[in-house]
Amino acid sequence: MIKLILSIILIICFIINSIESFKMITLTTGPPSDLGWNNMINLGRIGVTKAMDIEDSRLFVVSGRNDTYELLLPIIQNDDIDLVICSSLDHGDACKEIAAMYVNSTEIKTQFLVRGSGATTKNLIQFTYNYASVNYLSGMFAGLQTKTNKIGFISPGITAGASDCFVYAFWLGAKSVNPNIKFYYYNIGSYLDKDKTKGAAENLIDVYDCDVIGDTLDDFTASNVAISRGRYAIGTNGFPQRDVYGENVVYTYAYNWTKYFVPIASAVKNKIPPSKWYADFNKDNNLSLYDLSFGFQVSAETKFKIINQTKSFASYVRTLHPYFCNEYMEGYTQKYNLTRQPNTTNCITTTGFIGIDAPVGDMNYLGNYTIKFSKVEFQRSIQIGFSIVSGLLIGFVILMMIGIVKYQDTPSIRSASPSFLNLTLLGGVIIFIGIIVWVAPISTHQCNARFWLVTIGFSTLIGSLVVKNIRIWLIFDNPELKIRTITNNQLYPWVGLCLVINIVLMSIITTVGDLKAIEAQGIDSLGKFEYMTICKMNYTGAATLYSILAYFGTLLLVGVFVSWKIRIVHIEEFSECTAIAKTLYSISFCLFVIVPLMISPQDKQSETIILCVTGIFITTGALLIFFLPKFWRIFGNEKQGSHEHFTQRKQSAVASARAESANRNNSSNSFGFSKSSAQIGNTISGIESLNDDSNESSLSNETK
Repeated sequence: MIKLILSIILIICFIINSIESFKMITLTTGPPSDLGWNNMINLGRIGVTKAMDIEDSRLFVVSGRNDTYELLLPIIQNDDIDLVICSSLDHGDACKEIAAMYVNSTEIKTQFLVRGSGATTKNLIQFTYNYASVNYLSGMFAGLQTKTNKIGFISPGITAGASDCFVYAFWLGAKSVNPNIKFYYYNIGSYLDKDKTKGAAENLIDVYDCDVIGDTLDDFTASNVAISRGRYAIGTNGFPQRDVYGENVVYTYAYNWTKYFVPIASAVKNKIPPSKWYADFNKDNNLSLYDLSFGFQVSAETKFKIINQTKSFASYVRTLHPYFCNEYMEGYTQKYNLTRQPNTTNCITTTGFIGIDAPVGDMNYLGNYTIKFSKVEFQRSIQIGFSIVSGLLIGFVILMMIGIVKYQDTPSIRSASPSFLNLTLLGGVIIFIGIIVWVAPISTHQCNARFWLVTIGFSTLIGSLVVKNIRIWLIFDNPELKIRTITNNQLYPWVGLCLVINIVLMSIITTVGDLKAIEAQGIDSLGKFEYMTICKMNYTGAATLYSILAYFGTLLLVGVFVSWKIRIVHIEEFSECTAIAKTLYSISFCLFVIVPLMISPQDKQSETIILCVTGIFITTGALLIFFLPKFWRIFGNEKQGSHEHFTQRKQSAVASARAESANRNNSSNSFGFSKSSAQIGNTISGIESLNDDSNESSLSNETK
């Protein structure tokens, strides 16, 4: 007996396992969270899954023929799917193509449910529903509810494969109950484009004063805009919006796809041949596709008119509905060559109705809504701020240049070479001008000008400082105090070389580097429809720019090294090495701080601010460190154009030590000459004329 029972159980399990489970796929164009068409399709999928106890019910979000085809074909070939619900017109072509591939297949048993009223095949089911009737009703509600008598509408349009026949049905419904309405509508080219929908809805409210807006889109974006602007929101995308938004929504209709998906899926499971399915209002509410809902503030009269019209639609054939037969159709069908129903002059056929695309009657078509890209400008206040600061600093530097000329005969200025001092200051002026250009409105010329000015300015400023320091080094780093004459005219070519290197590198950036202004999107924190004008160069230009930075770095390293070498000079006027060293050290330190900031992610405005602040700080700091001591000595210490270091015979400790060493080393040289400490003092006191172009002998005759 036990063996018999076990055998029966095994047979039952074998039979159960041998029965194939029903597998279903549902395709939507958007996520179920859209509170619209896709949500209701998904609810229909869930309803049929529960009703038929389907274990394998999949949902895929996909749109477009190519993407749908690529997604669906491998699944059909490998997963033994029973039913594919292609919910959108977007899926139709791909689903029909795959169905045609396997129409006579003995292995692929998949049935495809597509939207349309065309012919069915062995594996192709057609379903359609009367969308015009519910749009007519929604229009009636809008016409009864409007206070401004201005109604707006948004539709995908012909570019999205949808004619505006349903827009016309909405308008006609509103016109039937309120002849005084003005009707405005946009196409947006898609069933689901939140940005365009939002922009079109805002335009209808703000520009055309529409207080009720309808749509034939997949989401609730248009009504969300209406709610945010304090207008009436109506749900015209098939989702029961009142369940979410409550009394902010005064009217909705909702699809109930479970009523149709269950019998269709059951027919597929029971291997009933495919057929056409049609959904609309029905005398039997259990077979009606649409469920209507009204807000508390909607009058009983309005509700009565709407409900009474639904009963009217269910009582006679669709081809006699008012949106098929009315006073506008005779002239419209003649004008646009659309077919009329036989033996009538004012009734359009279903095919003709689908072909309605141009406005009917006094409908106002506003065209395809396009989002205008807005340009994000650099903050005007920052531009003005940097320009003012740089302008004031230019004025300050010019005053220092005038001071150099006026006090050029004083020891502090003459010993430092007035021409080189003004050349250094000129470099600062060029940098400040470059910063003003840097924050100016961007163009290709501005992109090039700002790099040229700033780099030339730094080459002039840093090059002059480094070359001056090298001259001091060559003269004072001289253990035997040999005579060395280094004039300004001998130094200018070296500053010129610094500029030539800069010019060559910048020429490469301007020409080969393709430095130009472009309009960029998707950078920084720009919105989807915002753009910014930025300067852009190619790989060659970027590499050359790094070469310029390396060149400046090398120049700074040379300057720092020379400053370290001449640290022994202690005569105040000739100890420019101290000021120059402090300047170069400060610049180097700033670069070590700034470079990491620039490498880290920065938006363009922050990047510009960092660069300009750095440029102003480095340049101003360098000039103040270098020039303030000179003017301080002029106005604070020097008397009658002289200074104690120029009037007393005193040398530095290091110079004295070197002189004594040289004196000992040369005492046994019969052809040499010896220097006493007094003579060395005379040597250093004679260097007053070092930078005087009229008397360029570096050492006085006392050393001979």
